[in-house]
Amino acid sequence: MSGESRENISNPRESLVSDYFKLVSLGDVSGLSNLFSDDSVIYEPFSKSECLIGKSEIVPFLRTVIMANKGMHYNLEIEKPEQSSDENLVFVLVRFSKGGSTTGKFRFEFQPHDESNCLKIKTIHIEFIHTI
Repeated sequence: MSGESRENISNPRESLVSDYFKLVSLGDVSGLSNLFSDDSVIYEPFSKSECLIGKSEIVPFLRTVIMANKGMHYNLEIEKPEQSSDENLVFVLVRFSKGGSTTGKFRFEFQPHDESNCLKIKTIHIEFIHTI
């Protein structure tokens, strides 16, 4: 069973980040896809390409993320970088564990609210920094 820490969730963008990981653990590809803008970009260390652009490239990646995270436990830690005052950025350290553990650093960038006033993920940068 997956788990997460929500004690540091204090704004809508941080809440959306928490929802992202919750939907991954629930295996909800459609729900995950709805969190992204149509022209979102994901930079991740697993693909051969530099990045994944648009939902047509992101959705297959999300399916793979869901498969890789089955049975994974995780803990989210929202970082508050002193040098960043951009409210559209959220930095998260995620400790994944299933036998051993891995720590990932995620940077979520959100697009400003659109005409529907719906907050969407614009960009995710994923980097794994520590494995035990």
